Amino acid sequence: MLNDKKKTSEIDIIVKFAQGDITPKEFEQELYSNANLEAALKEPTLNWAGTYIAKIAANLYDYLICLNYSKIEDQRDAIGALELFLDAKAIARAKTRNHQDRLDLVLSNQPKYIDADSRFIEEYIIPKDFKGSKTELKQTIRDNYNKLFRFQNKPPKWIQNPEWIIKDDKPLFFIGQLEITDKRFHDNGAIYVFIDIQTREISTITQFY
Repeated sequence: MLNDKKKTSEIDIIVKFAQGDITPKEFEQELYSNANLEAALKEPTLNWAGTYIAKIAANLYDYLICLNYSKIEDQRDAIGALELFLDAKAIARAKTRNHQDRLDLVLSNQPKYIDADSRFIEEYIIPKDFKGSKTELKQTIRDNYNKLFRFQNKPPKWIQNPEWIIKDDKPLFFIGQLEITDKRFHDNGAIYVFIDIQTREISTITQFY
């Protein structure tokens, strides 16, 4: 639960998360521990028919607990859903669009072969107290990705979701991938080979179709 001296209402929690004033981890903890928040998000008078929420869950609460809050894209989806909730309740708020724009900016400039968690992105990809233009921010984000996620010839071509290995907050160097096509395997696949530049330790990821 949030450690405010004064009890924080469920609406305050929703607005603060949508505005970026509490962390995704704090919001997720509230989802699982705050009965008033759960009840508000399950309010039966709210009609989600025709929205992407209804395609996944029976109510907004069930939709939100299905998301992975370590992923930027899931954070963005959660905020979008909460925006619909706030609109339905006619609740005024400020700067939620700015926070969503920031998440969209990160996602649109993240290479498709990388899927780092939000903590890593906040710490190492998004510049602190950036004062430049939006174009300059985009370039800085791209430069930070390129500087940290290095490869020998080509980036990995993942069969499944990206699984670039990060150890001790340091992405390993990608050497290359070996195709698995031998008939003794049930499915074709690939082995992705990474190396720790400092220790020379080899690590691999295996994916199958």
